[in-house]
Amino acid sequence: MKTFKIITMMLAISLVSFTSCKKDAGMIGKKEITGTVTYKNGATGTNDAAANALIHIAFGTKDATTTYDQTVASGTDGKYLIKGLAKGDYFITAEYTDGNGVYYTTAGYSLTIGDPKAALTLDITLQ
Repeated sequence: MKTFKIITMMLAISLVSFTSCKKDAGMIGKKEITGTVTYKNGATGTNDAAANALIHIAFGTKDATTTYDQTVASGTDGKYLIKGLAKGDYFITAEYTDGNGVYYTTAGYSLTIGDPKAALTLDITLQ
């Protein structure tokens, strides 16, 4: 009987602890951000896909930063996917160097994930 009361009390404490946890922005959710990275090609004047561009994301801030929590690379078609994000604030930037050694970047994008069911698409144009 004493063992049953102890187990019941431990279970109740763990449930209270579990349900009172607050999730912060970061790699603990189910949200995804998708998009395409392009750059203004100086030779042709067209917006071309930035193959293997680096997309950097900072969790918990909407302010420009030089410290990032995750980096992903775009595919050969410029498309990227950032998975597992929770509700919260994020700052995203990207960079790319073309075959001629020309470096492209962006000042960055601030965004807030609020609606857990909405799809997020962020197309990034580098200059």
